[in-house]
Amino acid sequence: MKTQTEIHYMLVDPGAAGDGVPSVTTKQPWVNVSQLHDEDDTHVMAKWGTLEPGQFVLDGTAAMFPDDPAAQDMGLWSAGMSGADGRFTAPPVLTVAFSQPHTSLGITFVFAEPTGDWCDDLHLAWYDAAGAVLAEQDFAPDSASYFCDRLVHDYYKVVATFRKTNKPRRYLKLFRVRYGVVEHLTGSGLTEASLLEEADPTSMTVSVNTLRFGFYADRRFDLLDLTGVYAVFQQQQRVRVRQAVDGVTREMGLFYTDVPEVQDERVVTIDCIDLVGVLGQTEYLGGLWLDGITAGALIREIMTSADAAAYYELAPSLAGIVIKGYLPICTHREALQQVAFALGAVASCARSDNIRIYPLPPATSTITPHDKAAGHRQVQRGYVSGVEVYTHNYVPARDVTELFKATCKAGTEFVRFSSPAASLSCSGASIVESGVNYAKLNVPAAGQVVLSGKPYDDQTSLGGSVYAAVMPAGARASVKTVEGCTLTADPQAVAQGLYDFYQQRIEDTGDLFPVDAAAGEVVRVETAGSHTLTGMVESLDIDLLGGGIAKAVVAGG
Repeated sequence: MKTQTEIHYMLVDPGAAGDGVPSVTTKQPWVNVSQLHDEDDTHVMAKWGTLEPGQFVLDGTAAMFPDDPAAQDMGLWSAGMSGADGRFTAPPVLTVAFSQPHTSLGITFVFAEPTGDWCDDLHLAWYDAAGAVLAEQDFAPDSASYFCDRLVHDYYKVVATFRKTNKPRRYLKLFRVRYGVVEHLTGSGLTEASLLEEADPTSMTVSVNTLRFGFYADRRFDLLDLTGVYAVFQQQQRVRVRQAVDGVTREMGLFYTDVPEVQDERVVTIDCIDLVGVLGQTEYLGGLWLDGITAGALIREIMTSADAAAYYELAPSLAGIVIKGYLPICTHREALQQVAFALGAVASCARSDNIRIYPLPPATSTITPHDKAAGHRQVQRGYVSGVEVYTHNYVPARDVTELFKATCKAGTEFVRFSSPAASLSCSGASIVESGVNYAKLNVPAAGQVVLSGKPYDDQTSLGGSVYAAVMPAGARASVKTVEGCTLTADPQAVAQGLYDFYQQRIEDTGDLFPVDAAAGEVVRVETAGSHTLTGMVESLDIDLLGGGIAKAVVAGG
């Protein structure tokens, strides 16, 4: 078995593509220039056959040009061709305007890689908010994916003039624009690479998958260099991981840089987290849904608040379930965990760009004895005789009380409540914005501010329970109690699901050779003794440079 790991480290301004508005002086009528900013790096330009001289080689590798190119991911195609010398009579000019200042190490242009066509004479200019030139430079790209290396701070506009194509009589074909550079790391360029995937079938937590990788680097990665990479970017740069096994490439996930470290000024080591980890670093202001809200609407609200509305997948069977209850101010990850628990669902980002929320699935694959290294062992987990799930009911108090009283300076005051409250009123300030967990106040002049309202009383009760009808001989009663679920849909179903899981007591641990199964999937594990364990993959600790061998934990029965 031959394995190879590829890590694509994207050192880009993370907000530039979403903020930038591109326009161009010349283009085909079906061109949608916004495609230049598509951040899904798994998309590639197709090899379209055209009537450009010498372009449509009849070797079966080119596809017929589409009848409806507007429906395809085409990028930018100029309206006219370059001349016999490759130069344009009227060079295409691409302008990208931004509403906020951006800083990047340079700009990467991805041209027509499948056909080897690019612009080899390019002029770039960067402008400030007032329209003055911050920097400009000529570049001579020598490949279809080319990084124009120029660190520019706080620009509001970029203008690219494409003067010449590398081949005569060609349309300008530009597929993507990246505001930064992508480091492609593989083979001997990597010093280490390991990936830890975890999933909790009970949804008591939503696990964070982590990646750690190291590579030999040049002086650009010196943490003390004020003109280097880390002077501009340090956290939440995107990192894509792929692994090829016997020539077949599989996606291992999208991660975000968390902590960089430089050893001996030449080896960079970076710890990364997945999207769940990113959501654990951002704040959600919570809410109260006494009359209920569908799971689809609530998850959409949480992910939109986290600026990640495009990065989740909710199983259709769960979307319409009505959830009632309360969420305090918490991280978006904690809010998502509460929803997943109320649904009896699993939430995982393993092997995906997106967070997937889904019911516990059936077994999808089989791990055979040939997939396992020697030394697997099975242990029996502790016996659970029952499960109790307590729910919370929120009732508004009859009397108004003081929620906040303080001497405040003039300006904005943000007040957080220790418990939910409604019917807010304020003296000494005006309420600009409020929710059940907070109030944003405008204080016109320094003085005493009093915020009053009706708090909600939290009434806790046993919402669902399951107990063993008959305990095994010699077993002691052991009841799992869950009290922290502030959202509820069907607590009895949740209790039953937890009880059923705890009865699956066999844990198989050991090394696996590369398999398609990811954490959060249910698999069948065959033993040499002709027995089969069916259970969820709870963790995979994968050595990406050590043949892709994973230390695995599968729990089931």
